[in-house]
Amino acid sequence: MFGRDLDRMMQMWAELLGEIEGVPLRGNIWEKVPDKIRKRQIGTVEDRNGDIVLTADLPGIEKKDIELSVDHNSIAFRAKTEERDYDFGQSFDFELNPEEVKATFVNGVLDVLVKKAEGTKGKTIQIE
Repeated sequence: MFGRDLDRMMQMWAELLGEIEGVPLRGNIWEKVPDKIRKRQIGTVEDRNGDIVLTADLPGIEKKDIELSVDHNSIAFRAKTEERDYDFGQSFDFELNPEEVKATFVNGVLDVLVKKAEGTKGKTIQIE
């Protein structure tokens, strides 16, 4: 999903830097960056009615290989085997409730639901 957009954005940055430095860059510089450096997006985060939902596709991983952590303002996981290495982290500008977390791993998909802290949910205001 993000691959082509990320490639296009990185090419634009490379061209801009080339213009600033006075050395025009030709060709797709981003394609020459090794895949290990150019990691693909593995997780998506959504705000669903006061809950934060993280979903990540982790093919080739078993539940025992996943290390998940949630604190008051971030979610992170690492999943590593001899063949695969996934690393994800997301920080938030609001508070999470690390005591209210539900995580499942089914068919290679990690789903994590974290409740926002009470004071950060917001509320609907009645206009008088």
